[in-house]
Amino acid sequence: AADYLNGNIYKFTPGGVQSTFASGVSGVQGLAFDNAGNLFAADEDAGKIYEYTPGGARSTFASGLGVPLGLAFDSTGNLFAADYNNGNIYKFTPGAARSTFASGLIFPIGIAFDNAGNLFATAYDEGRIYKFTPGGARSIFAQPGGNPVGLAFDRAGNLFETDDSSGNIYEY
Repeated sequence: AADYLNGNIYKFTPGGVQSTFASGVSGVQGLAFDNAGNLFAADEDAGKIYEYTPGGARSTFASGLGVPLGLAFDSTGNLFAADYNNGNIYKFTPGAARSTFASGLIFPIGIAFDNAGNLFATAYDEGRIYKFTPGGARSIFAQPGGNPVGLAFDRAGNLFETDDSSGNIYEY
């Protein structure tokens, strides 16, 4: 769990026991694991994405971003990052080569992949959830209104969205 205010990343056991995995990240937001068990964390204040080994060693994976928030891996190991300030979603290869996957969004925050490889992204001020095909074609998936923030898929393929303005969680 990312604790933005205290700059910590917490680890929870299946029984709910909390410990501090990492500290000193000034604006920690999005978290995502790669297939090797490394944790990636978006630091919105520093404009960086950090990579943590399972043992907790930290390195900078990417820098020079505006306000990175949501992170998600595709099935081939590429990391996608929503950059709130500039409206872009970046794609990073495992070697950290960056390209722009999508642009023109108004405050993207949450991103998640479905089992078919489509990327879903919230646009905070637009009150929309966009769907991007693996090739990058964009369509409006839902217009829930409010301020959609976080996205997650369950194992059955249902999409869940958290809304900042209402405090609700919606299922699609």
